Amino acid sequence: MNRTRQSTRLLVLRILLLTVGLIGVVGMSARVPEASGQGALDAIAENLIDIDYDFGRWPYPLFAEVTERLQELAALHPNIATLHSIGKTAAGRDMWLMEITNTETGPGDSKPGLWIDGNLHAHESNGRVRAMYFIERLLATYGSDDVITRLLDTRVFYIVPMFDADGGERSLTRHPAWPGHDPSQHLGQDLNGDGFITSMRVKDPDGMWYPSAKDDRLMLRLRARDEGRWNYVPTVYDETKFFRSSGQQVLGATKTGPEARWKPTGEGPPPIEYLAPPENRYSIYTEGSSPLHRRDDFNLTVDGFERNVGFDPPPSDFNRDWSAEWRPDEPGGGPFPFSLPETRAAAKFIAAHQNIFFQYNMHADQTARNYTARPGLHHPYDWMDPEDNEFYNRIGAVWSALGGGNIIENNYYSQEIAAGAYTDIQHGCEVDWAYIGRGIHALMPEGMAVGHDYDGDRYVTMLEILRWNDEEKDGQFWTPWEAHDDPTLGPVEIGGLRGMPPALDARMKTEADLHYRFLVFLADLSPMLSVADLQAEPVGDGEYRVVATLQNTGYLATYVTRKALEIRRDYPILAELQLDGAEVVGSRSLLNAGHILGRHSYIWRWGAGADESTKKVEWRIRRTGDGPIAITVAARAPQAGEDSRSMTVGARPDSDE
Repeated sequence: MNRTRQSTRLLVLRILLLTVGLIGVVGMSARVPEASGQGALDAIAENLIDIDYDFGRWPYPLFAEVTERLQELAALHPNIATLHSIGKTAAGRDMWLMEITNTETGPGDSKPGLWIDGNLHAHESNGRVRAMYFIERLLATYGSDDVITRLLDTRVFYIVPMFDADGGERSLTRHPAWPGHDPSQHLGQDLNGDGFITSMRVKDPDGMWYPSAKDDRLMLRLRARDEGRWNYVPTVYDETKFFRSSGQQVLGATKTGPEARWKPTGEGPPPIEYLAPPENRYSIYTEGSSPLHRRDDFNLTVDGFERNVGFDPPPSDFNRDWSAEWRPDEPGGGPFPFSLPETRAAAKFIAAHQNIFFQYNMHADQTARNYTARPGLHHPYDWMDPEDNEFYNRIGAVWSALGGGNIIENNYYSQEIAAGAYTDIQHGCEVDWAYIGRGIHALMPEGMAVGHDYDGDRYVTMLEILRWNDEEKDGQFWTPWEAHDDPTLGPVEIGGLRGMPPALDARMKTEADLHYRFLVFLADLSPMLSVADLQAEPVGDGEYRVVATLQNTGYLATYVTRKALEIRRDYPILAELQLDGAEVVGSRSLLNAGHILGRHSYIWRWGAGADESTKKVEWRIRRTGDGPIAITVAARAPQAGEDSRSMTVGARPDSDE
């Protein structure tokens, strides 16, 4: 990008951030830029310091190599990186978490924290790569990048690169041609001897797949209802009523199963227009698998990417196993919430670290344009308190500017997602648990990053991915459909995706840098507590009134969300008076100071010149001797950090000291 285009884009971003209230106005407060102002702008600037990172490697590093690198980084950066094992996976692997903060400015749990996890789903393995890139970049640029240095001095990042380490290992050893492949761990066989387990398609008048008219290599799922799930988008309003009815929200439902989901409101279902006649339909199976393993959209996304590939899948979907609005009829919900050791370990860590104000759950599924989901996933926006809802609107504007039009939404408003790519409703998801169960903000970004945007419309479709594979990758990630005789199914064709990565090369770097900028920006929005002033005035013989002015220089309020106030998961400010030479009179030395608003909470009044960022706390003290009095006020709030200020009151005037 030339200098003129770069300057223009930065100007647009600066105007946008001023519009949504995420940059401080010069002169408002000397401390505002430190908390959430200039840092937010710098974090999204185009002058990132380059670091050495291999975005062209595929398959990605396995568990042992990632573990070794994490241990190496912790050893290389002992003052800012600490590696923890927060639990064990089902197969006994360590669940690694890298804690990154400057420990010389205080322990991590004394600072606002941001949780980041990747590879929650086995097949979304590029989440581990983006998480590792974030770790590498933070550590490599501390001390040379002013924004990162400031953030690591005042915040803490908790990063779990391999959430489903077992599933990620299985996904990255899927094919016989890949290192570490164990046939006993995988569904299917390599029948044609090309080193990959691809797909078999079989002519079937009742099949749910048909070849794309634009490229017959690509198989598409029919738009049709089946067993309460559909890829059907209606064309008239009456049909919409049938699929989008009052049962969608299932609020207050007393039943489980289909009766609690979307229900017909008319006399019957509308006519369904199939896009393929019966003679052009197929069933699809994993290569070398039995007829019992026909693929459907539980383990195959709408564009054909494999998801669950093991013989023995986990009892629950890793993103349906959280307790928020969990339901036993949710596909993947498992036997009970937190039935997986990995989700239990993560929830236990997060609950024990009250300083975490944001969860960022990185996914990597396949969409033409990556989107980011917000809580609550299956609720209309007015279900959320206006203050919290507006927060997502404002950060969504920044995300859109950074990503060239990417959006933040929930699945309630994404019709195709609600109508087929996932279930009708979604319960037990991580981001909903963060918001509903913990009262903290959360996002769930998708991050597929292969192919090339040939037509420049900022969408990368499967047709463009096929073109990229043909023209730039010498066809290595797609096998043409070829006839084969299967001993069970008879005549079949073998072909399709051939070890396609979820992210690679330049597009992967672009995606990784996008999330890096956005995560740094989000970290800069935390509440930030300070003791702005401390005064002591005499009120009688040997007694003083001590007044401390507490200030929140951050963007968010110290309670973080209104939901936290509702569910009593807000953590108020505690102010403690520490004395030498005096005693507290009439109250305790430790006071509950409640909360202080952040700029976001009163954004319009703030823009008009109001300042509601401070709160005063006071004590009455009495001398216990004739000497000077040392006074310190220490204030802390888990999600806003801690600060202190000291002063000395001179000796009694008539004393000899």
